[in-house]
Amino acid sequence: MGISPRDFFLARSGPFFIGLLLLALVAFWPSYISKGPLGSNFYIHFHATMATLWMLMLIIQPMAVRRGKLARHRAVGKLSFLLAPLFILSVILLAHHRLKIAAPGPAYGLQTYILWLQSSIVTLFTISWVAAIIKRKATPMHARFMVCTGLTLIDPVVIRILFWIQMPPPFNYQWITFGLTDLVLLALIWAERRGGRPDDGGFKVFPAMLVLFLLAQIPALFGMTEMAWWQSFATWYGSLPLT
Repeated sequence: MGISPRDFFLARSGPFFIGLLLLALVAFWPSYISKGPLGSNFYIHFHATMATLWMLMLIIQPMAVRRGKLARHRAVGKLSFLLAPLFILSVILLAHHRLKIAAPGPAYGLQTYILWLQSSIVTLFTISWVAAIIKRKATPMHARFMVCTGLTLIDPVVIRILFWIQMPPPFNYQWITFGLTDLVLLALIWAERRGGRPDDGGFKVFPAMLVLFLLAQIPALFGMTEMAWWQSFATWYGSLPLT
């Protein structure tokens, strides 16, 4: 199936990801970018590079579609077979490294919480990307799943902006960042129904992904990462010889 330049969720998603990338530059300026290449370790640099390249791909692809450059879109899309596994690997290694170096006590407890956030991001990203590849010939579904890969990056970007406003946080800022992600999905659901129903099941994507996002958010919002099952997993994961 060809890619129509009129498909809203592919051809017009570029400006959203441009905005998210610019927001990421602001969010990570004090803790990462301003410190230069010597200010962080390999795992942080690796993850930052892969996340940036993925966002750039999500920007370039819809621009190519809107300009009718479908061959360019497909060529850039093939890079996802390299970039997606590397992004996933970067999250896995960074999560392990931070857990391994965390000091015993509150710092370690916080890192086990962050491990859940990282695990949920990589899980949702992987599901979205694999589904996008499986449905790459069904354009409306493929485009929506690709958009969902980028939505996983809202939380880590926005929460750092909130840390600028007040640190330590007076409450769990994930209520805001997760809520914002869910609102974006709800807005997309509303917009696609207002714009007309896709012919090949595209309407199923965002509601299904909203359910998965909500399920991934529940443990972080309701203290379930403090339970023994997750703490045991974190101990096992930190013991692996990954980093």
